[in-house]
Amino acid sequence: AAVTIAQYLLPVISVMVAGHNGELQLSGVALATSFTNVSGFSILFGLAGALETLCGQAYGAKQYEKIGTYTYSATASNIPICVLISVLWIYIEKLLISLGQDPDISRVAGSYALWLIPALFAHAFFIPLTRFLLAQGLVLPLLYCTLTTLLFHIPVCWAFVYAFGLGSNGAAM
Repeated sequence: AAVTIAQYLLPVISVMVAGHNGELQLSGVALATSFTNVSGFSILFGLAGALETLCGQAYGAKQYEKIGTYTYSATASNIPICVLISVLWIYIEKLLISLGQDPDISRVAGSYALWLIPALFAHAFFIPLTRFLLAQGLVLPLLYCTLTTLLFHIPVCWAFVYAFGLGSNGAAM
């Protein structure tokens, strides 16, 4: 539960920090976060969902090589999907404007989503690796990594947004 909560707090913190810059940034970052969650991160979670069953069965059958094979295969199949999703995210500003969204909010959302593309590719590796570890009951490494990442994310996000003056894009970085 702590791992899941820490993972979900990362974008929440980014929205909170960026939102302190004003209503426009809050609106744009919240819209981009929602859009990228639905059109990208959730897709990767869904594609890696089968790993829970496959890796769990392989671990139970003591076929340890298959756990690695499944994990590598999931990662390799996620990368091309990330490329396609990235193309969508590159054009999110135009898409949102064509759907009737305010152009200023769309501009902030498009810029924020563009800076989230590296996180999408990181999730292509992170999600299968998470399933790999969970199937083997290795929860402590995940707990340590997610809590460390969360504690690291807070000051770094603040520094990028305020100290370096990168605005809402700093929260995405």
